Amino acid sequence: MSPSDPVVELAAVSGELARLTDEVLASGAAARVDPADLRRLVTTVTRLYAVAEESDATDDNPLAEDVASTDAVVLACALLRARDLNPFDLALWFGRSRVAG
Repeated sequence: MSPSDPVVELAAVSGELARLTDEVLASGAAARVDPADLRRLVTTVTRLYAVAEESDATDDNPLAEDVASTDAVVLACALLRARDLNPFDLALWFGRSRVAG
């Protein structure tokens, strides 16, 4: 892989994003992050994860161990609301997912 490989670049950007996120959280400035920036981040990662999941290129845990269960549920609920889904819809998809079993 060459240095201009987008996968290599993505790895570098994800490391930098993690570092910056830690700084924002530590400084208490999370509320100052523009919602459009958060939406763009969640959107792009969601697209990437969905394609990787469908191609079996992911493991069964998309989150680092230091992400609290509460934080994961907050995001899951926001995602459901964003697409006008409910827990029943989620249950149907959960049964379809390769990670369900």
